[in-house]
Amino acid sequence: MFSALRQNGKNETTQQQGASSQSTEYTFTQNEKLITLSINIPIGTHLTDLELEFQEHSIRVGILGQKPMIEGKLLHRIDPTQVSYSLVESNRAQITIEVGMGENWPVLVGGPNESNIDSHSRFLLAKRAEEEGDLNSALRWLLQAAEEGHFQSIFRVATIYTTDTRYPVQVDNDKALKYWKIAAATGQGESLFMVGCFYYSGTACSKDYAQAVEYFNQAIRADCKAAYFNLGLIYNEGGWGVERDDQLALNNFIKATEAGNVEAMIRIALMYIEGKGVDRDFQKARQFIVTAHKMNPYLQIPPEIITILNKGQEAFEEDLKNTNGKSPLDFLQPKTNETLTKKQQTNEIEDEENERMEQLQLFDKNRKFRWLFSFGSLAVVSSFSLLLALKKDKKK
Repeated sequence: MFSALRQNGKNETTQQQGASSQSTEYTFTQNEKLITLSINIPIGTHLTDLELEFQEHSIRVGILGQKPMIEGKLLHRIDPTQVSYSLVESNRAQITIEVGMGENWPVLVGGPNESNIDSHSRFLLAKRAEEEGDLNSALRWLLQAAEEGHFQSIFRVATIYTTDTRYPVQVDNDKALKYWKIAAATGQGESLFMVGCFYYSGTACSKDYAQAVEYFNQAIRADCKAAYFNLGLIYNEGGWGVERDDQLALNNFIKATEAGNVEAMIRIALMYIEGKGVDRDFQKARQFIVTAHKMNPYLQIPPEIITILNKGQEAFEEDLKNTNGKSPLDFLQPKTNETLTKKQQTNEIEDEENERMEQLQLFDKNRKFRWLFSFGSLAVVSSFSLLLALKKDKKK
C-alpha cells in the first residue's frame, strides 16, 4: 500500500510489496518528462543481476530468477529506448525513464488492486476519465486521492461540490467548505479566498465577517488579488464582528480595480455619489462608471444609478434632505439575513436572459454618453453581484 513521503522538497510514494521470501520497497515519482524508480535490492547485487523489461505501456523490474519487484502497466506511453539506471547506494538502484513526447504523465498500476495506486496517479486517472466523459470514475478517483491528502484532488473535489453540476453529485455547500478548508490549510490563495467567501455569505457556516477578513487577508498574502474586492464589501457594509470603515472599503476597492476588477469601479462610483470615505463628487463617479463600461461593455449597472447621475448632484442632495438623509441607493446593500444560494443565483441569471436590451443615457456638462447594455450577457455567477442584490430586493 502506498504512503506519502516528503524528501528533498518532492512528493514521493512508497509501496511495500510482500514477496514470498522477503519484503521489497520502491519509490515511484513522476513529472512532465521523467519517471524515476528507486528500488531496494540485496546488498552485493550488481546491475547485471537485475532483470529490466520496459515496453511502451508496461514496466517489469526484478532480480534474475526471482519474482519481479515491480510489475505494472502504464496508461500512457513511455519511451523504452530512453532508460538509464544506476546504483545510488550499495543496496539501492535508481532507474530513470523518459516520458513519450506529447503524452500526459504515465500512471503506474502496481497490481490488480486499486489500493496499490498512489494518490497522484489517482488524480491522473481522474483527469483521463473526465476527458473521456466518465464522470463517475473521475469522481471516484478524485475522492480517493483527496482522502489521501493530494492537493490537486482536494481542490477539484471542492470545486465540484461548489459549482460543477456536470458531476453525478448534488452541489453540497457543507462538503465544499470541508474540502476548501483542507485546501486552505496549505496556504493556497484561491482556497483561502473561497473559505472567506463562505464566511462572508454565511453559507454552510455562521455568517462571520471577522473570519472572512482573516481568510481574505491570508489570500491576498498568497497573491490572490480577488480578495481585495470582498474586503471592500465587508468594510463598506460592516457588521458580524467588523466595524464599518469607509476608508478601508475605498482602499480595498481601489486595489481591486488595479487588479482589473470592474465591479469595484462601480462600488467606488457609489462612494463618490454618497460621499462615503470621499467628498461627494458626481463627476468622478461618472468617470469610474465610464471607465468600467469601457473595460466591459456588457457590465450590468442598476439603472437607478444612471438615473441619479443624470438628475445631478444638486437634485440628489435635495432628495437626501427630503428623506431625512436616507440614500436612494440603500437598496444595494445586502439584507442582514441574505444568503444567495446556488439555485437562487441560477434563477436570477435565467430571469436576466429573458429581459430586453435597454438603452441608458448618462450626461455630463459637455458630452452625452449613450450606452447599450445587454442584461442577459453576464456569464459569471457571483454571490456579491450588484445586479443580483438589486433584483432580489425588487422581488421582495
